[in-house]
Amino acid sequence: MNSNYERDNFKKRYWLIAGGFLVISLSLICALCSGASGIGKMIGGVIFVLELIMTVVLFVFTRRNVYKAYSSIDNASDMMLEIIEGKDVKPSMQLEEGSIGILYNNFDKLINMFKEGKRKEQSEKEYLRDVMSDISHQLKTPLASMEVFIDLLLNDKVQSVEEQKKILTETENQVSRMEWMVLSMLKLARIEAGAVTFDIKEVNLKTLLEEVRGGTHYLTDSRNQRLTIVCPEEINIKADYDWMVEAVINIVKNASDYSDLDKQDSEIRIDVEQNSVFTRINIRDQGIGMSEETMTHIFERFYRASNEVNPNSVGIGLSLSKSIIEGMGGRITVESKLGEGSCFKLSFDTLTGDKK
Repeated sequence: MNSNYERDNFKKRYWLIAGGFLVISLSLICALCSGASGIGKMIGGVIFVLELIMTVVLFVFTRRNVYKAYSSIDNASDMMLEIIEGKDVKPSMQLEEGSIGILYNNFDKLINMFKEGKRKEQSEKEYLRDVMSDISHQLKTPLASMEVFIDLLLNDKVQSVEEQKKILTETENQVSRMEWMVLSMLKLARIEAGAVTFDIKEVNLKTLLEEVRGGTHYLTDSRNQRLTIVCPEEINIKADYDWMVEAVINIVKNASDYSDLDKQDSEIRIDVEQNSVFTRINIRDQGIGMSEETMTHIFERFYRASNEVNPNSVGIGLSLSKSIIEGMGGRITVESKLGEGSCFKLSFDTLTGDKK
């Protein structure tokens, strides 16, 4: 989108000023040469002609530079219009100095910022689509089961009170499973979308792990599992206390699910090690372990290593734990061998002065 308004104004003002200058110069030359000889008048005429030529040359030179500047502005304006219309605009790649160079440099930054914003918007849309697709897919099975249960009960197809209780118990399990899945997916979506601001403070790790014990004892006790915590009293980490408790609880629940339920007094062990660089929380179980293939998928949403271990498992707890831990600046890895159990390792930078 080009406009000649500034160019026309430039030409008018230039010739108005130059014309006035030439008129004044001609008047002065005529006055000085009025009593001069023929050679003096000739010299005066030559001077005026030279002034006229210099005025024209100056106009051509100035016009070229002024038009070039306005052309650069027109190009930037056209690029802005293309951005508004949603077209893909490439950076100008023009290397110029001065104000025009600064304009193009800043404009290139603006283009890159718009592109990054567009990329993030598209990424968020794709993420939301995948989340909704995952939730929809995961809800189909429990909803279908509940439909069958309700049909059996409404149409009196189950006469035994004992069978009715079993159906109602399984219906309750399916409702709990859906509630856990939806709440966990909402938490995971908020964290990955950057909508959660972690309240990161210095927290005592022993106190935090005892909170985890309190949140999982009902599960471990019912399965005759022993949760052992080995952590020095003085170790602190920087974390959001509540979110960190939830992350570790999810990992302990996973360890409980995949421990050998036939083994008496099976142990889940949490021990803490610290050096000058990192503080690491190791969560070990004596379970069935994992293959190399399973370990590459263990933190993916809705991935379950085995459907036989816990049929009501949703398969989102470890994914949520990973997002929480990494969102607080930590790292999580897993080591495992089939038949020898697994060890999840949570690492955080060591706080200066924490180790005594």
